[in-house]
Amino acid sequence: MEDVFDTTGRPPEGWMHAVFHGGPYGEDVGRCVPGPPAPATLPVPLPEGGVHVYRLWAVGSWSAPDDPTAVYNPDGPPVPPPLLTAQERRWTQEGRRRRGLGPVGLVALTADGRMAYDPDAPAAEAMVAALEERQHLLLQRLTGHGEGDCHLQVLLAGDAVYEVEHRACATGARRRVRSASRKEVRDTVLRWVAGGRSTGRGAS
Repeated sequence: MEDVFDTTGRPPEGWMHAVFHGGPYGEDVGRCVPGPPAPATLPVPLPEGGVHVYRLWAVGSWSAPDDPTAVYNPDGPPVPPPLLTAQERRWTQEGRRRRGLGPVGLVALTADGRMAYDPDAPAAEAMVAALEERQHLLLQRLTGHGEGDCHLQVLLAGDAVYEVEHRACATGARRRVRSASRKEVRDTVLRWVAGGRSTGRGAS
């Protein structure tokens, strides 16, 4: 997006004032966005790479009726928990070995930082049931699949529809489906859990 600023109360034609709560534009004064109407979402490039997506929260006219101001909240798109790196996978398996436990076949990662090794069916089902809107559940295979970076990712999107992304272990190909059925998603997760559990016992 073009950088347009105005502190006079008269933004250029085709632009309107905006306030950003947090994110890369959080400290800006007088920044303008196209409009009105204000864009519902506003992608912003990050200095370190990637994109932050602002979402429109409200439009008000606090200074003058002909000077509407768009207010954007700091929430970008839902971000899944990061996959374990190759080094983290090695540390995990080494720690298990030292405790006399078998290797971890599957790890479950949640958006709030919780992690479970080789979750059984009830634990995996509870994780799906606990998902709230804009939250992820990530299942990552750790053994028997080359680099160990194949995974199943579940997002409960803002429209109460589940988005399930499967990264194939053999080819690395990704497949994404949407479903409004929690039962269907639960069954998908349980099949993945059943296929990825190791023969070792115990949890972290």
